[in-house]
Amino acid sequence: MNRHQGDDGRLIITFFARERPSNAGSVGTSRGQEDPKAQSMACGSGFAQLMEPQVFPASLTLEHHTRVGPGIFQSRYSVSLPFPNPKKLRHHASIAAFEALHAMEIVFDIVPHPPTNPLRPLKLAVFDMDSTLINEEVIDELARSINITSAVSAITARAMNGEIEFEQSLRERLALLIGVKADVWEELKKTVTIAAGAGELIEYLRARGVMTVVVSGGFAPMASWLKEQLGLDHAFANHVRRPISSSAVRRIDISLNQLAECPPNDAYPYTHLSGDLAPGYPIVTPEYKRHVLESLIQEHSIPVSETLVVGDGSNDLLMLGAAGLGIAWRAKERVQREAPQRLNGTTLSDLIYILGGGVEGGNN
Repeated sequence: MNRHQGDDGRLIITFFARERPSNAGSVGTSRGQEDPKAQSMACGSGFAQLMEPQVFPASLTLEHHTRVGPGIFQSRYSVSLPFPNPKKLRHHASIAAFEALHAMEIVFDIVPHPPTNPLRPLKLAVFDMDSTLINEEVIDELARSINITSAVSAITARAMNGEIEFEQSLRERLALLIGVKADVWEELKKTVTIAAGAGELIEYLRARGVMTVVVSGGFAPMASWLKEQLGLDHAFANHVRRPISSSAVRRIDISLNQLAECPPNDAYPYTHLSGDLAPGYPIVTPEYKRHVLESLIQEHSIPVSETLVVGDGSNDLLMLGAAGLGIAWRAKERVQREAPQRLNGTTLSDLIYILGGGVEGGNN
């Protein structure tokens, strides 16, 4: 069944200026010195020149064009079937040329049966953890604790670019981590940093009643900590506390694979990680991330069109593609190419503008 049902919808096009000062970040802050009227004209009438059938095959009617934030503009079009494919729009040569000419990034979104207000309908938001909601890759931080960062980071980079399968990369990296202290998590909680704008974005989503979820190929101690820090509803990650069946994926704070621990021995006179996973539990693979998304959709009877997924690695591509709106955030090279949408800002609060939460700034 096509997830865009009905005879009408809304095409939302959000334009982000690439030139952003270092102090930009929160909703409403300054983003640059460019003339807003010139920017608005480029995104409005200038972009309208691309509205040709070979680019936009559907019937479009402009509802509104406005500045929603400094250096950020949004156009909303009513659209009839057949709806344009947002991913194909992003990759069209004319769109890419426009982005390059005007130093902008454009995010396309289709909303079937849109409301009369500018808020994008949304009931579920799923996020990756490492390099998305937090700035670090936790497995690299584990490696740092025993001074093997470069070896593990090299495997991480290859995995996130999709050069090797995620499960293979996870096992290769874990094998290097034998000897890491089992209580390392408490130290990491002191050093891991939450990504800029993450708190603001989650607060906005929660205020709208959106279910917020982190699904990580990392480890449960950090995912659970992040859940508490940000006030998320659910956390799924590796390092199982209990077995899980596919029908039980709804449980809050369920974690998956368990990192096996070893008692003190001659080589390591303290309880430490064994460098392996405990058997019998599923790994948070790309397929499992998508499974979590689809299970939550089914359990809570959420329209696919009212879901958001944000991630940065190749292991996020499947769930990005399964969402109503999938955005690769500051993503790896391959993910930038293959994700439905992408954005490379400095703060996750940029996503608030896409969802209709920016302050209307008029047509200039």
